[in-house]
Amino acid sequence: MRISFALIIIILSGCSTSGLPTDASTALRYATTLELFSLDPEIRDKTDDPTAFHGWVVLGSTKLQDGNLRDSLIDALEKGVAENDGAAAGCYDPRHGIRVIYDGKQHDFVICFQCFQARWYIDDVENQGFLLSQSPQPTFDKLLRDASVTLPAPAY
Repeated sequence: MRISFALIIIILSGCSTSGLPTDASTALRYATTLELFSLDPEIRDKTDDPTAFHGWVVLGSTKLQDGNLRDSLIDALEKGVAENDGAAAGCYDPRHGIRVIYDGKQHDFVICFQCFQARWYIDDVENQGFLLSQSPQPTFDKLLRDASVTLPAPAY
């Protein structure tokens, strides 16, 4: 049996194509806490579940205390945002999330490297998302693996 896959490229009106929003970058860089999540992209709409991350089942997480680890995560994310040329795929199956606390507010980032999209929330209110490349994923996965956190199934 032959299976073919098509990737539809679209421009998203809800996502910034001009890079990581300044407020998001500031929150990431100067957060008092930073937690990296592994998400199950297959189980969604768990909005009534307090252990879910914006509707996605959490497979595990790790708090990044070490400044070098935090910097490597944020540097990879910023590089991935800079690499995106404005294109994104039509799916949204996030496998990663970041939660930071900055200036008394919770900033959450729900990231789908498969479709090049990230959604950004401040205190559970959706903000402007942004686009990125897949290049940060190995850094995210390594940090999760090093903390013995279960990774989701690969996208392909």
